Amino acid sequence: MHELELMKRRLGREKAARQQAEAILEEKALQLYDANVELKRLNDNLEQEIQAKLKELHQSEQRYRQLIESVEDIIYKMSPSGVFTFVSPMIEKLLGYSQDEFVGAHFTRFVHPEYWQQLADFYQDMQLRQQDSTYNEFPVLTKDGRTIWIGQTVRLIETQAYINEMVAVARDVSARKAAELALKTTQTRFATLITNLQSGVLVEDEDRRIILANPLYCEIFGLPVTPDELIDMPHAEPIRMAATLLPDSAQFLARIDELLSRREICVGEEISLTNGRMLERDGIPIFQAGRYMGYLWKYTDVTEKFQARELIRRSEEKYRGIMNNMELGLLEVDTQQTIVRVYDRCCTMLGYTEGELIGKNAIDLLVAPEFKAEQLLRESGVASSYELQLCRKDGSRIWTLVSDVPIFDEQGDVAGSIGIHYDLTERKELEEQLARAKQIAEEARMAEKQFLANMSHEIRTPLNAIIGMSHLLFDTQPSMQQREYIDILKTSADFLHSLISDLLDMTKIEAGRIEVHPRAFDLAGLLRATQKVFEMKLDGRSISVDVLLDTRIVGNVVGDDLMLNQILMNLVGNAEKFTEEGRIQIIAKVGREDEQGYWIDFEVNDTGIGIPDEKLDLVFQKFRQVNPHGHKHKGTGLGLAITKELVEIQGGTISVKSVVGRGSQFFFSLPFGKAVTTAETKPVAEKPVVPTGDMPLCRVLVAEDNVMNQKYIGSLLNKWMIPFALALDGTRAVEMAKSQPFDIILMDIQMPLMNGYEATVAIRSSQNPNQHVPIIALTASAMLDHKHTAIEAGMDDFLTKPFDPAQLLAILQHYAKAPRKERSIAPATPNLNKKRLTELYGDDHAYASDMFATFLSDVVPEINLIPRLCEEKNWPAIGRLAHKLKPAMGMVGLTRLEEELTLIEKNVNATARPDIIEMHCQNVMAGMDTMLPVIERELQKLTQA
Repeated sequence: MHELELMKRRLGREKAARQQAEAILEEKALQLYDANVELKRLNDNLEQEIQAKLKELHQSEQRYRQLIESVEDIIYKMSPSGVFTFVSPMIEKLLGYSQDEFVGAHFTRFVHPEYWQQLADFYQDMQLRQQDSTYNEFPVLTKDGRTIWIGQTVRLIETQAYINEMVAVARDVSARKAAELALKTTQTRFATLITNLQSGVLVEDEDRRIILANPLYCEIFGLPVTPDELIDMPHAEPIRMAATLLPDSAQFLARIDELLSRREICVGEEISLTNGRMLERDGIPIFQAGRYMGYLWKYTDVTEKFQARELIRRSEEKYRGIMNNMELGLLEVDTQQTIVRVYDRCCTMLGYTEGELIGKNAIDLLVAPEFKAEQLLRESGVASSYELQLCRKDGSRIWTLVSDVPIFDEQGDVAGSIGIHYDLTERKELEEQLARAKQIAEEARMAEKQFLANMSHEIRTPLNAIIGMSHLLFDTQPSMQQREYIDILKTSADFLHSLISDLLDMTKIEAGRIEVHPRAFDLAGLLRATQKVFEMKLDGRSISVDVLLDTRIVGNVVGDDLMLNQILMNLVGNAEKFTEEGRIQIIAKVGREDEQGYWIDFEVNDTGIGIPDEKLDLVFQKFRQVNPHGHKHKGTGLGLAITKELVEIQGGTISVKSVVGRGSQFFFSLPFGKAVTTAETKPVAEKPVVPTGDMPLCRVLVAEDNVMNQKYIGSLLNKWMIPFALALDGTRAVEMAKSQPFDIILMDIQMPLMNGYEATVAIRSSQNPNQHVPIIALTASAMLDHKHTAIEAGMDDFLTKPFDPAQLLAILQHYAKAPRKERSIAPATPNLNKKRLTELYGDDHAYASDMFATFLSDVVPEINLIPRLCEEKNWPAIGRLAHKLKPAMGMVGLTRLEEELTLIEKNVNATARPDIIEMHCQNVMAGMDTMLPVIERELQKLTQA
C-alpha cells in the first residue's frame, strides 16, 4: 500500500514533470519559431547589407584606381624577394616601360648596377627590423638608356606576423639631386677658395656667431685653435684670443661694432700688429633678398707692400734731387693740362721759374701752335712717347722727346700725367742736315741713272748703225784694204760696246737690280759653246782652247746659265787678251755633291804673261788694271770686278793664282741643283744665224727715227727679202698700224711726237688689224727699268742696240713662226703649262681634278667681273681681284694669264695709265675665251684618269 502510494506519488510527480516539460517544449517551440522568423529577417537584412557593401566596395575600388592613375608618383608592390607584383601606369611616363614589362620582373633589372647590393641590403634590413615605413633614393635606368634618380617610401604589408609584400610610392628626384650636387660642388669650391686664399677670412652670421674661417686667419692672429673649432663661437672670442697682437683690442672691437651697426663696406683699412706686421682689412655685409645674413671679413698681410711703399716714399725724396740735376725735364699736369709740379731742370730747359709755370695751362703756354691740336687729341690714360716742339720764355723753340706717363688716384682714375722731356734740338738739326744730304744724294743718284740711260741711248744708237753698217760692208765685196779698214772699224766699235756694257753692268750690280734666275740647262753644252766662240775668235793664232768636264756631272743642272756664261766669257776673254801663244783651259769638276745638287769648282787657266804677286789683290777691284801701260789691250778695268760680283751674288767664291811669265789660274765655285727632268735649254752662245730658204714670209713695220738705223735695218730686211714699211715717229706708226696689217712691229723707244711706249699702248688699246701682233722694242738703253717698262706697256720682247744681223734675224724667225691669228699677248696656243702642273700634282689626278673643278665653279665667275670693273674704272678693286685670282691661274697651268694679272696688279699699285690696265684686262678676257675649252677638256681627262 505504501509502495502503491509511493508509486502513485512517483507517477504523479512524473506526470507533473512531463506536463511541465511539455509546457516548456511548447514554450521553446514558440521561441524557436520566433527565432526562425527573426533569423529569416536578419538573413534578409544581411543580404541587403552585403549587396550594399559590395556596391560600395566596387565604387571604392573605382575611386582607388582613378586615384592611383591620377597621381604623378609611381605606386608599386613587390614580393619580399624583390619581384614586382603591381605597378601604376605612371611607370610608362616616367621610365618608358609598360606595366606588363615591370610586373613579374626583379628590381635589379631596372636599378643601376652599382646600387643593386645597396638596395637589396635596404630591403633586407627593413624586413628584419620590421620597420613600418622607410625612405631611400637610388638611380634607375630608363628604357631609352637615361639615368634618373628615384626617391621611394616603402611600407610592409603583414598578415598574422608574416610579411606578404611591400608597397612603395616613388617619384623622380633627379632635379633635386642635380641641385644638391651643384650646391655641394659650389660649397666645396667656395670652401677650397676660402681655405687657399692668401688672406685670412672669417664669416659671421646675423647673430654675430662664426660660421666659417680659414687657416690663414688663425695664423695671422696667432689663434691657438683650428678653423673648425672657431665655428659657432662669438666673433669677439678670437679677438680676445689675439689681444696680445693688437695694440688696442677694445678699439679694434669697437671699430668692428661700428661697421656692423652701419652694415657698410670697408676697403683697405690698415691695422698695425705688435709683432711689426701690417694688415689690410676689407669687410663686406652679406644680404639675401634684402635680408641681412651676416658679414665677411678679410685680413691681408701687406707688410712687404707697406715697407715697399715706405721705400718708394723715401726714394722719391732721395731721387727728387737727382732728377733736378739730370738732363731730363719733368713736368706734372692734371687732367686739364694745368701744371701742378715742375722740376728745376725743366725750368732751366724752358727759361721759366717754378712760380711762373705752376697753375698755368701747359699746352697754351709751352706747346708750339702747330702741335696744339695734336696734343689736345692725345688720348689720356695711355703712356706714350713722341716728339714735340716747345716754346721757351724768350720765344725760341726747342725740340723735345717726351715720354708721357699717366698718374692714377686711389680709385684708379686718371688724375693727370707726368712728362719727361729730353732736349733733342741738336739731334733734330743733325737730322735735317742728313735729310738734305740724302735728298741731294737721291737727286745725284737719279741724275746718274738718267745720265746712264741717256748715255746708253745716245752712244748705242749711232753705235748700232756703225756695227750694223760694218756687217753690211762685208757683203759689198770690198778690196783687201777696204776689208782691213772695215775690220778696224768693227773692232773699235766692238771695243766701245764692251766698255759701255761693263759700265752699265757694274751700275746695275751696285744698284741691286741684278737677280739670280735659276733654270735647267746643259752645262756641258754651255762650256762647248764658250770653247767654240773663242776658237772662232782665235782663228789664226797659236792658242788652243780646251774644256775638261767632270764625268760625274750628268744631265742638266739648275742655275743661272746667263750669269755663268758672262763669268766664263769675262775670264776666258781676259785670258785671251794676255796670252800670245799656248793654251787656255776651262775645267769644271764636282767639289761636293748631295741629293739636291752640286758645288762645282771651275778653273780658267792660261799660259799668258801672268800677274805679279804684289798686284794680285788689285785684279777684282773696279777701275784698276794690273798693267795699264805695259800691254796693248786696254779697257775699263771692270771686267773682273763684274765677274767677282756675279759669282758672289750666286753665293759662290772666286780667287786667283799667277806666276809672271807662266800664266794665271782663276778659280770660282758655284752651287747648282740637279734637274728633275731634262729641260729644253736656250743655247748661250749660238752660231750666227743665217737666212734660210724656208723662212716664212712676214710683213714688218719699222718705227725708227734715226736715219742710220733706218738704213741698217732696211738693208738687212731687203737682203733677206722681207717686205717692210717705215714710220719716222710714233704717231705715224700708230696711223700705219690702223690702216694695214703687219706680222711684226719693230718699235724704237725714243722717238719724236710719241715715244715707243705710248705708241704701243695706243695700238694695244684700240681696235685695229695689229692689236695683237708681236711688238719688239728697239732700245738703246740697257737699264733694266726700261726693259720692264717695255713689257708692261704691252711689248712682247726687246732688242738692245747695238745688235748684229744674227740677233735681228733670230727675233724675226722666232715671232714669224706661228700664223698671225694665233699671236697675241694672251697664250699663243691653247696649251697649258704641263711642267707647272707636273710640279704641282705629279700623278695625283684626283687632287688635280678637284682643283680644275674648283677653278671652273668658283674662279671663272670672278674673272667675269673684270669687264664690269674696267667699265666702272674701279682700279683698286681690279688690283685686289688680280691679286686674288693670280695664284688660281698658276694652279691650272695658265701661267701667261698669271703674268697678265701680275702686270695688272703692278700697274694699279704704281698708279699707271688706265689705258695700260684696260689693255691687260682685255688680254686676260681674250685669253680666258681661248683657254676655257682647254680647261674643260683637261678636267674630263683628269676625271677619267
